[in-house]
Amino acid sequence: MQVSALFIWFILYSIIGWVYETVYCSVKSLKWDNRGILMGPYCPIYGVGAVLDVLLCGGLGSGWAVFFACMAGSAVLEYATSYGMERMFHAVWWDYSDLPLNLHGRICLPCSVGFGVAGVVVLYGIQPFMVRVTDWMPRDIQELAALLFMAVFAADCALTADSLTQINEKLEATMREIDTQIAEKYEAWIENSRQNLSDGLAALKEKISFDEFRERRTKEEVGKTVSTLNWIQARVLKSSISFRLPAHKELGSRMKNALSFRRGKGKREGIKGEDIK
Repeated sequence: MQVSALFIWFILYSIIGWVYETVYCSVKSLKWDNRGILMGPYCPIYGVGAVLDVLLCGGLGSGWAVFFACMAGSAVLEYATSYGMERMFHAVWWDYSDLPLNLHGRICLPCSVGFGVAGVVVLYGIQPFMVRVTDWMPRDIQELAALLFMAVFAADCALTADSLTQINEKLEATMREIDTQIAEKYEAWIENSRQNLSDGLAALKEKISFDEFRERRTKEEVGKTVSTLNWIQARVLKSSISFRLPAHKELGSRMKNALSFRRGKGKREGIKGEDIK
């Protein structure tokens, strides 16, 4: 079995996984939901799972054996991937906490059963077609295609990892900016308001609480941070569900909302511009 064929299968199964997740989540939310952490139309965890299914379960001989092996293997793969990515990037891309029989929200029995069924479908239904595709390709074309896929995929992974690192750095910088400036700016603002409005300091503090002022500063800093995100960083941020760290989780959610608001505002302004024309 050629390594080039394995990698082509990996890419094709990753694309199938992306199509499945995107269609399912888009229908569920009634809006377009471009799934996957990477920029390209693929979800690598599906590719890894499918190729492992082909390599490890092809000789089991029984559909039930394949089902249980894929069910258990998918649980291990999902948990390890979720844990590893969370440790590296402090972000969450799926969470089964609302589903029954889940473990730390990383895996759950219903999804593992579904992946067990998918393993049987892949091995006996889809894989024979994949073999025909790669067998049809001349050896040189197959190797060239694998190299091209590998180059694109590696570049995508590198850009995404760099974007995730920068997003975490921006979140940390935003928190530091809020924490270091909040006290002095709050007091200065209160003093300035007291002088300009000829109002008592105590009365002003009753009208404008510290939490309200912090909220205002947080919105300002989030807006500034979002304005510095490039397209790749914005795409990666929107692909995550949330961040595990409490402070990152709040700011990350605010940044995603700000991105959605700006996108919606841009569309509305575009429509107005067309109407004017």
